[in-house]
Amino acid sequence: MSPDAPIDLPTTLPGRVEGDLLLGSPVPVVLALGVAVVLLVHARRAHRGPTRRRTAAAVGGASALVALAAVLGVNLWVGYLPSVQTAARWVQTRTWTPHATSPEVPAPPHARDPRHGRVLHVTVPSTSPGVPDSPAWVYLPPQYDRPGSTARFPVVYALHGAPGTAADWFAGGRADATVDELVATGHLPPVVVVAPDLNAGAAPAGTEPLDVPGGPQLGTYLRTDVVAWADRTLRTRDEPAGRLVVGMSAGSLGALVTGLGHPDVFGGVVALMPYAAPDTPAVVADPQAAERSTPTSVLRRRDPATVQPVFLGVPGAESPAAGQALARALRDAHQPTTLRVYPGLGHTWVGARTMLPYGLVWCAGQLGWVAP
Repeated sequence: MSPDAPIDLPTTLPGRVEGDLLLGSPVPVVLALGVAVVLLVHARRAHRGPTRRRTAAAVGGASALVALAAVLGVNLWVGYLPSVQTAARWVQTRTWTPHATSPEVPAPPHARDPRHGRVLHVTVPSTSPGVPDSPAWVYLPPQYDRPGSTARFPVVYALHGAPGTAADWFAGGRADATVDELVATGHLPPVVVVAPDLNAGAAPAGTEPLDVPGGPQLGTYLRTDVVAWADRTLRTRDEPAGRLVVGMSAGSLGALVTGLGHPDVFGGVVALMPYAAPDTPAVVADPQAAERSTPTSVLRRRDPATVQPVFLGVPGAESPAAGQALARALRDAHQPTTLRVYPGLGHTWVGARTMLPYGLVWCAGQLGWVAP
């Protein structure tokens, strides 16, 4: 089949990944602005009388509601926290203290909804220079917990942008809801998703997930510590053909550099909102590090017999030039490659979660993933 053939997705998917009424719709924005208008009208009338204190309170309340509406409106456009559940995950990431994880993930103590997997918040130990033990979010498909099952599952490693956190793919990205629906409708075999934190510390550092000269070795942490932890802790397919690395924005650069640079670890790459060269200052300032962190340079150094499928997803609001250049280089290197441009999307989490299922379904087909 041609790499550019149409990708079939379930028609039910948009309804499964959209946000809730509180954070994922314009209703709260409209209500907040409406109440603000009422308060301002009240304040204007009250100002003519002796109730100045009430007037000040009304103006203050209206100002707070306008500010709230602005915050909700920006979040609605960016799509980072589309529901209360995703907001709770974001809060948990900010307040969580790393702890040791057991070598096995226990089964849940009660029966679960067969259409929904479960999500874990864990610590991934580090042996990589400059990278402490760090959190990660993990999705296990419903089939993982079937009594007596010994089945092993492909793994999707999902890399956040910069700045970003491990929770991003489970907050704005809605990875768990997306995979639930793709698996339930037969468009994707059951997969595990691992979203590691790639900040090398507690606060989002805005650093691309690369090996930084004199700094954190984030690429090494991903391909060695995170992958080794998953294979040791979970029932994974511990082979390159059973691993896919996905990234958005800065994460897409990390996915391309680490994925293409280590085909012995990752079988395929999904790069959403990709770009062609690093911009982390310490990497750019070191010519050798910059070359190692540029996808086209990585391609030139590889064994020409290497084959990896690569999905490039570009939102319509961005220039496709970087994606087109990457696609040409990949095709010249005889890699199965598709470049998809999605009109109406921007450089937001709405864009990332809209493009994600296309990349997952396409790469799963290219890698021959089937249900265990």
